[in-house]
Amino acid sequence: MQKYINNILIICIIFIAASCRGIYEDATEMAADYKSVVKSVSVADLKAKTEKGESYVLIDVRQSDEYMTENIPGSVSIPRGILEFKIGFEEFWTTQYMYPPEKNTEIIVYCKAGSRGVLAAISLMQLGYTNVKNLEGGYDAFNPNQDPNAKPKSSGGCGG
Repeated sequence: MQKYINNILIICIIFIAASCRGIYEDATEMAADYKSVVKSVSVADLKAKTEKGESYVLIDVRQSDEYMTENIPGSVSIPRGILEFKIGFEEFWTTQYMYPPEKNTEIIVYCKAGSRGVLAAISLMQLGYTNVKNLEGGYDAFNPNQDPNAKPKSSGGCGG
């Protein structure tokens, strides 16, 4: 009987360990782990979608001062820290002269290099959005000739 209980306990431990994603050292490590779960879109594919006039929502999840310095035309700024609160908030979208995205709307998120975008995409997926993609390489890939010495304009806010 003890052997039977031990075997069940071992099976339970293996099952629990296999179902966990783990504990991460930092956000970069966590984003790398989730990258395989998130669909991505290349800069070339994004430009082709734009040229064809395809419908999608492009969200810049960088901080406001990064967005104000440089951004992808047509994007909406929703910093990563408030994304979950703004994505379904109708009053926010009214200020953008848009409707809130439906759960099946194609949403493409981007950040500076890709990691925040992956985490933003995971959050949106957890909120029930089913067609979320991350821009491969983020803004750095979209604009590889940006001035590395350019300083972001201050938004006057505290990280918002």
